[in-house]
Amino acid sequence: MIVYKHIDLDNRDVRKQAAAALSKKIITKEEFDRIDVAYSCDLYTPNFFVRVGLFLLTVLAALCCLGLFVLTSGGGDKSLGGLFIFFGVLAYAALELFIYTRRIYEAGTDDALLLIAGSMIITGINILSSHIDPLMESGMVLALALWGFVRYADRLMALISYAAFLCLIFYQLGESPIGRALLPFVVMVVSVVLYLLFTRLSALSRLRFYRSGLVLLRVAALLSFYAAGNYYVVREVNAFISHHSGAIALGFLWWTLTGLVPILYIVRGVQKKDLVFLWTGLGLMAAAVFTVRYYYHILPAELAMIICGSILIAGAWFLIRWLHEPKYGFTSAEIDDPDPALLEGLPVEGLILAESFRPAAAPPEPGVHYGGGTSGGGGAGGGY
Repeated sequence: MIVYKHIDLDNRDVRKQAAAALSKKIITKEEFDRIDVAYSCDLYTPNFFVRVGLFLLTVLAALCCLGLFVLTSGGGDKSLGGLFIFFGVLAYAALELFIYTRRIYEAGTDDALLLIAGSMIITGINILSSHIDPLMESGMVLALALWGFVRYADRLMALISYAAFLCLIFYQLGESPIGRALLPFVVMVVSVVLYLLFTRLSALSRLRFYRSGLVLLRVAALLSFYAAGNYYVVREVNAFISHHSGAIALGFLWWTLTGLVPILYIVRGVQKKDLVFLWTGLGLMAAAVFTVRYYYHILPAELAMIICGSILIAGAWFLIRWLHEPKYGFTSAEIDDPDPALLEGLPVEGLILAESFRPAAAPPEPGVHYGGGTSGGGGAGGGY
């Protein structure tokens, strides 16, 4: 289903791991060169700044082409909507062409074309339809984004598909009073189920090309679980749906989840050495503080920021000093020793073959060997 050849993506991962292993001095430069030759990859992936530049350039070129198409159209809604859909399909075709001919992968151009294609198709459908149901529109976005993730392993499409799925649940349950009351609990249950699913899928070898996108989906599931229990989010969403602002039911429960869930994430991350839980929990601590600060003005904003900043600086200093020597698998020191985990994905048989076929010097023959010589003069020549 993925548009790229598996061998190219595998070789790209091998080369990346070999480069990391070389930087850690796990392998030598000669071994790295042999791996680089044995696992060739012609996919074009520029650095971050070039990727951003190509993305912006592609967007500008696409907008210019779209402007020319609009100028030549009749100007009606039907013709304009059909033009947008046609342009979206054309962007998909251009993306496939660039991948097959230019071998681009995460190059900026493919990111832009994929985003433009989906946006143009959704915009064209909205123009053609005088009134489109939000539930149906969420389903269309989910289908297109999921296709973009499965076909091109695009991480942004993975996040968009997850957001569209949550919108699908929101619009489905928001139509009835019972659904609105159960909405936070349903989102929390769905988030837990999807997190377990994404974790299981990311461990499958045949889905290794989607692993980075699945990691982002795990983070998105953790965020949606917290958002479904955050007091601010629950209150504002309830006010948006019911058009009535004010106190909400089960306020104690939402306040408890607002402060407790980030702590549980951090504890889980420390126990399991899971960076997804750890970094998500640390980030959500700021969200919990913002929520409390939004409703309860205990101190002036300037004084509160000074106190919080001082506490963070003191905590960081204490952790750096305390973790100078590794404790419980954590350390603040830079690790210079080679990390064996870097070689987990490297094909060991390839390294062995590269070393086995390394040219070796022939052993010297036994006995005494004299050197050769020549003599000549006067047109005579000979050799001894």
